[in-house]
Amino acid sequence: MVQFAIGSSATKNYEQGGEEKMKITDFKNKIITVFGDSIGKGITTDTGKPTVMNNYAVKTFEETYGIKTDNISAFGNSLKRICERGVIERYISGLDKTKKNVAVIELGGNDADFDWKAVAATPNEEHTSKTSPEEFSVLYKETLDKLLNAGVEVVPCTIPPVMSERYFSNVISKLADGDRVLEFFKGDVDTIYRHQEMFNNEILKNSYAKGLNIIDLRQRFLTSLQFKNLMCRDGIHPNEKGQDEIFYAARNFVTA
Repeated sequence: MVQFAIGSSATKNYEQGGEEKMKITDFKNKIITVFGDSIGKGITTDTGKPTVMNNYAVKTFEETYGIKTDNISAFGNSLKRICERGVIERYISGLDKTKKNVAVIELGGNDADFDWKAVAATPNEEHTSKTSPEEFSVLYKETLDKLLNAGVEVVPCTIPPVMSERYFSNVISKLADGDRVLEFFKGDVDTIYRHQEMFNNEILKNSYAKGLNIIDLRQRFLTSLQFKNLMCRDGIHPNEKGQDEIFYAARNFVTA
């Protein structure tokens, strides 16, 4: 039996069988790089400002399997940003060809966000998110193509679902005039969730088109009976319990 701590909430035990041993052994010959945003970075906002948690999914994964990842996740990161800055190209040029390279992509939530001050200033005009769904789909496909053509094993992650009401009340309405933003939404705050869902659909569509297996974080959160207790007060960042769920999803992925 292997015993390890999951966040600060519990200690989990599970049997380390033959398949599990094989997976752990495989890690020793792999270089895992995480391209993520604040979720991959393990950021909580419940402290009043963005703070890295003591226990978060990537860290727990490393400690559980005795490995070290190259976690280049960053607060506010987006697929569009890493594409504009040539991050993928630099990563590919520096690959260690003697080992198996794995790229985990946990991006999309910030691409789906808006400039809320601009929206509030002209709520009756058309506004697009920081990355349009159409551009996001093109960038996602191009990113997958570049990585796969370089011989990288790609592991896409879906986007944990935003809690629209909480995000609107605790983030948007503090950044801009909430009434004006609500006017842009035609009174329907759930537009926030549906817009994010469009980006998640593009992740699924492009990943399945390449025959890739995914870590379905969104499904993990949506099927939880404790969903509201998995998110920070801002409605967009998983809290420590939510990070536990992300770890469980990753663990299930490598042991499936």
